[in-house]
Amino acid sequence: MKKESVKIILILIGLCLGLALTFTSKKCNARTVFYGSETETVTVAYGGPTIFRFNEEVKTISQVSRFSITSADSQNPNYTTLSVNPRFTRGSSKVTFILANGAVVATKIVIVSKEIPEKTDSFYDFRPKETLIEKSDGAKGQNITELDLMKAMIRGEQVIGHKTRALIRRVKTGVSGLSAKLVRIYTGPKFNGYVFKIRNKSKKKSYRFEVKNLSLGLPNQALLSQVDRKILGNKKSKENITFLRIVAKPTSVYYNINLPVALIKSK
Repeated sequence: MKKESVKIILILIGLCLGLALTFTSKKCNARTVFYGSETETVTVAYGGPTIFRFNEEVKTISQVSRFSITSADSQNPNYTTLSVNPRFTRGSSKVTFILANGAVVATKIVIVSKEIPEKTDSFYDFRPKETLIEKSDGAKGQNITELDLMKAMIRGEQVIGHKTRALIRRVKTGVSGLSAKLVRIYTGPKFNGYVFKIRNKSKKKSYRFEVKNLSLGLPNQALLSQVDRKILGNKKSKENITFLRIVAKPTSVYYNINLPVALIKSK
């Protein structure tokens, strides 16, 4: 009996440590969303809960059918921390949270696959934009500006406080003859950075980029964009490949891109 008791105690200790590590991991991976008058887009993965934590208790939530939203702790309900579970594999809904102090947090919750490369967070920490003023503790990644991130992306450098990954994700361009691949992604507390490789496979058509008209999602999440080559020649040309870089809000998703290209008509 004593041996069995010891085994049970060891199993319980192991479970407790596992839960503690899981909670700590979620806490470390929390992404801060600064809310104000604008609608903030956040992504949640189907097949598991995403935690939303607010600076005040949530009093009311707008009616929403695509998600199950409950207190994260069913035993001791605390409505500053909510568990958001998608009911469907895809889709989006606008959800408004009214806090105890009267603040309105307007969100657009988008359901994505767990395979989406920038969907690495299962914990969102909602804070009012007034708290965006930098604190003296100098948290890693918080002092980076969108221009700093863009410069680093152009030079292919690492960025403090940002996770960098090389990958290949095909993206639909909606433009005949143009192919696009996401080849590198930067994820951090304030920004996401995307590097796309664009290729013109058309035999006769050439295109011109107008980066000022670029958009990423609706509402537009892009903050800054840059392209190496503004004129993309046809397949026979040596200038049929370019790299497009975008700095966007941390809640953006890469596949919602609208490429700002125009067909160059031959004279």
